[in-house]
Amino acid sequence: MHSGETGHRLGRIPLVLGMPVIVCQNFDVNGGVVNGSIGTLVKIRYKLDNNNGHRILTSAVVRLPDAASSDMTALTGNDYPVLEDTV
Repeated sequence: MHSGETGHRLGRIPLVLGMPVIVCQNFDVNGGVVNGSIGTLVKIRYKLDNNNGHRILTSAVVRLPDAASSDMTALTGNDYPVLEDTV
């Protein structure tokens, strides 16, 4: 997929549990979830496209060991949600 079709974002990228990820925006500076933070992908949620059977990412959970513990009751320790980019 040409980057012009995706607003210069990656069109498709394989996601594998346990793969390293890097945060590319400052989300919670005081909590340490900042640009350049390195973590691990621990959960993937997706929906199916009924037209072609492709899986489309809706959210993921990333473990960031150097960030402060998350206050979200459904997540453990240093796990943080990553949601679909709607910009």
